[in-house]
Amino acid sequence: MYEERRHTFSFKDIILQLLLVILFIFIMIWLFPTKSYLKENFVGKEELSEEISAQLEALYGRLFTDNVESMKSAAQGYFTNERLPQKLGDSVTLTLGEMLEKKLVIPFKDSNNESCDIDKSYVKVTKMDNEYQMKVQLTCSDYADYIIVYMGCYDYCDSALCEAKPSDPTPSKPETPTVNPKPDPTPEDPDPETPVVNKKYEYEYRLDTQNSYSGWGPWSSWSKTRVTANNLRQVEIKREYEITGYKTVTYIDYETHTEYKTVTEKVQTGTKKVENGTKVVDTKPAKQNTSTSKVYGNVIKNTTPASYGSWSAGTYITSKSALAAYPNKTTWNEYISHKTTVDCTDVCKNVTIYTYKKHTRTYKAASTTYSCPSGYTKEGSGSSTKCYKTVTTNKGYSCSAYGSDYKLSGTNCIKTEVQYKYEPIYETITKKVPVTVTEEVEKTRRDPVYGYVNYYRYRTRTQLSYAGTTYKWSKSQNDQTLLNLGYRLTGNKREV
Repeated sequence: MYEERRHTFSFKDIILQLLLVILFIFIMIWLFPTKSYLKENFVGKEELSEEISAQLEALYGRLFTDNVESMKSAAQGYFTNERLPQKLGDSVTLTLGEMLEKKLVIPFKDSNNESCDIDKSYVKVTKMDNEYQMKVQLTCSDYADYIIVYMGCYDYCDSALCEAKPSDPTPSKPETPTVNPKPDPTPEDPDPETPVVNKKYEYEYRLDTQNSYSGWGPWSSWSKTRVTANNLRQVEIKREYEITGYKTVTYIDYETHTEYKTVTEKVQTGTKKVENGTKVVDTKPAKQNTSTSKVYGNVIKNTTPASYGSWSAGTYITSKSALAAYPNKTTWNEYISHKTTVDCTDVCKNVTIYTYKKHTRTYKAASTTYSCPSGYTKEGSGSSTKCYKTVTTNKGYSCSAYGSDYKLSGTNCIKTEVQYKYEPIYETITKKVPVTVTEEVEKTRRDPVYGYVNYYRYRTRTQLSYAGTTYKWSKSQNDQTLLNLGYRLTGNKREV
């Protein structure tokens, strides 16, 4: 269970134990029948069946106990320090299925030759105050029970940690489990020469009850008061890094004070005005002397020729006389057929009826338009159209309109003014100024001391019932009333 066990259990010892367990199970299967075999082969042989059943009950009980011990031994070798729970109240569970996967044990068979439940069978290790609690639960088709052992540092330990002895204040282990025997077979017919004695028996039933508890209550607030865990109280611990005290420290500090000294410096006592060039203060566009005139250009003549549209699909018409193929430019008569028939409108006579398909199209006559190039204006219409544009002639620029203060600069008239600036006037004076002086001073202060502090909180529950065993006698080996209440046959009987 702990790191120290590596020095007491070698790998060779573990392999040897596993081989012995496997050999023992195979011998038991070969030598002893299962319950189902007894039921099939010994019905009606009451005394023989009872005797064999009683022997097998003890054997199967021993096998169950050995299986529990195998799980405990394997778990003690598996749970080294790094696999144990670290916090108070925490638990670590290893199921039988996980033990089989890790090859810590081999599959268990019960009295019905069925494998034990790999999920409901487990080993659970819980961190207590000064020790560890190990619960080994084995659940099979014929029986389910558990044991609790404690591991800790006791006076008689050869190593740092070991298993508690029965004298230690730990929960007692449950009794060796028993397996429910099957009902007595029907007795054989008595020998005619042997006197018939009708014996009647009562059979003992046993009910094992476990401790039951209420649900856990709410957690208390965190406190520095140390609290220990037990089966009615769960405890959580956290460590905080905080102030645990204060210490006096001597250190050197620096203090300052003000002194005055006489200094000579140059200070401003006034200003004076001096010229600083010129600056343009106004700008206006110069007046331009111009004249305008018309300049004529070429006229653009656009001629569009006459055009025809596409012929239409045509419509069928009839005529009593032949029609011209092209009566005009927009009509075309397409000959289809003709036939001779009798016309009795006035006087009955033979007439020829012609069938044509009449096609039409549109016609657009030729046209001429006149336009001017870009920048020119159209004057007149039709063939009398003329194109002209207005040309402006520049005869120079003048600023006379703005007065004598404005001078011509390019195409602008600008006005300038003289600029002035103020220069400081300095004098040399003598005055007293403050000076900061720093001195070393020895001082003391109280600095906090930090450390780890344990905080505890807990929650409690109430024990509702206590573990115990109740025995009852019944005249039936298959008392359904007791069986439904959870009772199981112990294998004991008495004559009544």
